[in-house]
Amino acid sequence: MILYNDKKECSGCAACLNICAKQAITMQPDEDGFIYPTVNDNLCIECGHCRTVCAFQIGVVTADVPLATYVAINKNQSVLAASSSGGAFAALASIIFEQNGVVFGCTYNSDMEPMHIGIDNLTDMKKLQGSKYVQSNINHTYLEAKKYLELGNRVLFTGAPCQIAGLKSYLRTDYENLITADIICHGVPSAEFFKGYIKHLEAKLKGKVIDFRFRDKEKGWGLMGKIIYIKNGVVLEQLIPPITSYYYSCFLKGEIYRESCYDCKYAGGGRQGDFTMGDYWGIEKSHPEIDIKNGISVLLVNSAKGIKLIEKLEKHLTLVHSTFEQARVHNEQLRQPTKRSEKRAAILKIWREGGYQAIADRYYRLNRRKMISYRIKKLIPPRVKELVKLIMIKESLDKR
Repeated sequence: MILYNDKKECSGCAACLNICAKQAITMQPDEDGFIYPTVNDNLCIECGHCRTVCAFQIGVVTADVPLATYVAINKNQSVLAASSSGGAFAALASIIFEQNGVVFGCTYNSDMEPMHIGIDNLTDMKKLQGSKYVQSNINHTYLEAKKYLELGNRVLFTGAPCQIAGLKSYLRTDYENLITADIICHGVPSAEFFKGYIKHLEAKLKGKVIDFRFRDKEKGWGLMGKIIYIKNGVVLEQLIPPITSYYYSCFLKGEIYRESCYDCKYAGGGRQGDFTMGDYWGIEKSHPEIDIKNGISVLLVNSAKGIKLIEKLEKHLTLVHSTFEQARVHNEQLRQPTKRSEKRAAILKIWREGGYQAIADRYYRLNRRKMISYRIKKLIPPRVKELVKLIMIKESLDKR
């Protein structure tokens, strides 16, 4: 049985895998590392349930624009520091835990593979915190979430919009005890490509990677990454500036996303979750009065269920009213899908033939000057940089 005619028609949400009572469907990587459903014809009974839950084929109706838009900042400074943006996810999760509920989201397993899991306590929340710029494997978490929902437990399910659409089409029931939150997603690289990147880093560092933070706040809110690894029994950390990472660079330029991401049905104002979370890029222009150094979230409220939770959220978040039009100015995914890069096919061809090392070599050749310049600047003490900056300002004023 073939479940899709074109790769653009499959987001890899795994709703079909979760609905199959015969376990005839598995998610397998294609030649570019992206997972797609594969049907075992020896187990399949042609019931057709897999097609009835395909969100891409049946369509999931959403409102055109959010009901409310907020600037969101977590009131707990330690939680805010551990969050990629303003800590909106942590606030939602805290509300669910206060009601003895379960929260589903993306984490890494011991092999650094991104996957969805469910947790039921604040201690484990750090596993799900932080941006992960790679497609997670849903596995059977839709099925697990349904079991909790039918037992009457409160459930928060978070993920990319296509994953929330997959959950909703799988459940086919609007459970009152279910809250969903999608992220402002630009697109997802494959887990296989990410695995190659991690192996490359391990070889370079001669250690075992145990965590990768795409958005670390050691240098403040921004795009600085951090890798945590074990070497000779010692846990070490190293910052990863985007300019030094081909994986990060390709992600930011939209060069290695899944095919369906370039034709995303969920980019724009019609969101899938009761809430939408993301960075409030450009906030310094629309809300110059707000301190942004520790991170800011934009929080879209897309449903009546979401509106009902605002009062509870105010216990954990500082919320400032904004508008959707302001929020979408510097968040392209709130307007349209990422445009397909002309370099995508060539980059993935290099990866298929030579692995991540070939990709890294290519990037270094193309960006050698920039990387050398960055490393030289890194060696200059901050006080010297500040002095040079003051001299340049003075010279500029003297010329007037």
